[in-house]
Amino acid sequence: MGHISVTSFRWVKSFWMILLCMVAGIAAGLLFPHESQSLAAAGNLYVSFLKMCVIPIMMTAIVSSIGSLFMNSSALQTIRRMLLVNLIALLVTGIAGLTVGIAGQPGAGLTDESRAVLGSIVNESGGSNEQMPEYANGGMLDFILGMIPSNIFGALLENNTLQILFFSIILGVAVGMVGSKPGEELLQLADVLFHAFQKAISWSMYMLPFGLFCMMAGQFAALNLGILPAMAKLVAMLCLASLLLMALAIATMAVRLKLPVRTIVKAMKETLIIAFGTRNSIAAVPACLSALGEGLGLDPRSTRLVVPLGMIMCRYSMLLVYTLGLTFTAQLYGFSFTLAQWTLVLLGAILVSVAGAGSPGVISIGMIALIAGPLQLPADVTIILLLAVNPIVDPIITTANVLVNCAAASLISPRTGADAHHQKADENRLESLQQPDVPVASSAT
Repeated sequence: MGHISVTSFRWVKSFWMILLCMVAGIAAGLLFPHESQSLAAAGNLYVSFLKMCVIPIMMTAIVSSIGSLFMNSSALQTIRRMLLVNLIALLVTGIAGLTVGIAGQPGAGLTDESRAVLGSIVNESGGSNEQMPEYANGGMLDFILGMIPSNIFGALLENNTLQILFFSIILGVAVGMVGSKPGEELLQLADVLFHAFQKAISWSMYMLPFGLFCMMAGQFAALNLGILPAMAKLVAMLCLASLLLMALAIATMAVRLKLPVRTIVKAMKETLIIAFGTRNSIAAVPACLSALGEGLGLDPRSTRLVVPLGMIMCRYSMLLVYTLGLTFTAQLYGFSFTLAQWTLVLLGAILVSVAGAGSPGVISIGMIALIAGPLQLPADVTIILLLAVNPIVDPIITTANVLVNCAAASLISPRTGADAHHQKADENRLESLQQPDVPVASSAT
């Protein structure tokens, strides 16, 4: 009897197989919506398995990375670099969203028919407004208090990623500051658990085509395509802004890593497919770590810290939604903003996108009220319209979010191969320059 190895089924994970299953799922959802809705449960089951593995990966990666940084006394340098790079990335994303919105005018020039459709969407959702949480009274204090878990097991049970992140950071810092042998053994244990759950994720990739087929079928079966003509320009602007950010992220990675664009795309393709299909940035974390570490040669210790933190704290997708959503509403109601008001939109969108870290998409969209209120924009209308269009644009803005986070990680993390070689060569050249031309023994005589 011949032995069948796992490598015999690699074709199941091939790009073309995954793409074929995604297209088949979209077709099934559009052509057979009633039958396809039952497939959504299987797709959700697959995403639940990914999330089950991602949380331990995130915790062990952050604990081991932060612990190692504090043991090696390089924590402050890495933290400073993270803050600077992520701040610049947030500013670039926000400016890109505003620029595309102001230039594209998604809320201006709508026909009477389109305005009637938007009005009907708002009226139909009017009854559910009382069920929406009130965000304008929360503020930054509630965000800070919500970060601290009163019970870590409760946070794990509720899948509260922000509280789990806070606990993992505190534990990593504490272990790193202790710096004893038991602390090193705990970091080694975290490293073993990290690789174990990564192995489980790699096994699940053989089910990725089937999972994506079910998810795509369920998503497109429940899609309300009737709103597309009325909000086509907003959808187009969100897609355009996402594509621009993705192109900029790939170009940044190519320049930083000194690799061809084709190599970057090849290394990241599985990550992008997972992000697009699952519409979940956290679910794409293991694929990101594998692509950046094994595919592009970045330091795994650094990427294990930078990538999970970025995915949770820096939500570039929501920043696009906030800037373009507010631009759309302002144009829809004929508001003419000054430069100071546009600056308020930009800074407010950045702060609220960070403050919504770890929140589900629906709640994050509701937080736009924190920005719309001071600008005298109708927050309820903005929230309802964005919730209506969110299922359509969610796959591409999630993909952009993941890719921008990967680009930020490439700017923060050192390379294990070429960069280390060049750094060693530079050090050797510096030492040779500092040595005297005449040997010390001869010069003494």
